[in-house]
Amino acid sequence: MHSRMTGRRRAGALLAALALFSVALVTATSSGAAPSVRGFDGKTITVAGLGIKGQLPGGEFGARARIQRFNDTNEIKGIKIKYEELADDKQDPATALSEARRLVSQVGVFAVVGDISANNPGQYFAQQHVPYFGGGFDNTYCSPKPSTSLWGFSSGGCIVPAKPSFISDIYGAMYKYVSQKTGKKHPTFIVFGNDDDWGRNGNRIFAIAAKDAGFKVVGIQNKYPSPPVNDYTPYAQAVLTGDHGSPPDSTFCTGALDCLDMWKVMKAQGYKGIYVHGLYTDQLVKPFDGTAVNGPYTSPSEDTPGVRQLKADLEAWKSGTPVELGAIFGYTSTDMFIQALKGVA
Repeated sequence: MHSRMTGRRRAGALLAALALFSVALVTATSSGAAPSVRGFDGKTITVAGLGIKGQLPGGEFGARARIQRFNDTNEIKGIKIKYEELADDKQDPATALSEARRLVSQVGVFAVVGDISANNPGQYFAQQHVPYFGGGFDNTYCSPKPSTSLWGFSSGGCIVPAKPSFISDIYGAMYKYVSQKTGKKHPTFIVFGNDDDWGRNGNRIFAIAAKDAGFKVVGIQNKYPSPPVNDYTPYAQAVLTGDHGSPPDSTFCTGALDCLDMWKVMKAQGYKGIYVHGLYTDQLVKPFDGTAVNGPYTSPSEDTPGVRQLKADLEAWKSGTPVELGAIFGYTSTDMFIQALKGVA
């Protein structure tokens, strides 16, 4: 869903959270009294991340890098942000809820930033008035109609709504590339990923987008479980025979690092089609040799002001930090939180 639409839909929830910050800030500066707002003591805002730490650890790096610049340059005079941790939800809804409760009740976070979870306990966050800013990887960021009850915010908007009124054009550039490479007006296409709620819903939506772009969708596969997986061979075979017993012209993997495991097997078994995924980092260029990337972000290889700032902040936080998918989502969603704070400070 378009980010401007989701922004309007959630403005009420965000303003409610930021109003608490604003009132507490005024109280602290005018009277010196300690404000009664969880995660904000009048000088420091406490935040943390939540998500699939084993596959997207860069979510923490991006968040920490953006927060370091906020603190070092005094973007809000007299206010610092303290990032506590990236809590690992292990791609499990029950673990995500347990970790969210711990972050709220024990760590005492004001907000969750750099959220890379696909299992956010949205109802719990709403009950506790905890705004969370992330990649938009699950439908807790989404609403089919205007709502002020959502507390999830994504720089990319709502990516996988359960009942969308329309589907964003996410495969236009990919279709053009594949069509030119194959010489086909309607190249065959299979989308595949994890056998979980996010994977099934996401792939359903991605298949609709692919068909609308011009692909001939011959399969939607959600066969393999969340990592770790001992052997990807049967799942790769299912894709390679998914076009009525033959390999499809193109495939799109909606997973995380499991996409690399699938590529290794499919490449070894002689797949000659166009394998596309959403992962980028300099370290993955060589392992993913022969594939293409289709992502909802500007390529880190481009020389733009935003990319230069991202790279500079990551380097300033820790020299040699790679620019990869998790870092991009962690950085951009944390920046979204910071811009919201600056709007009311």
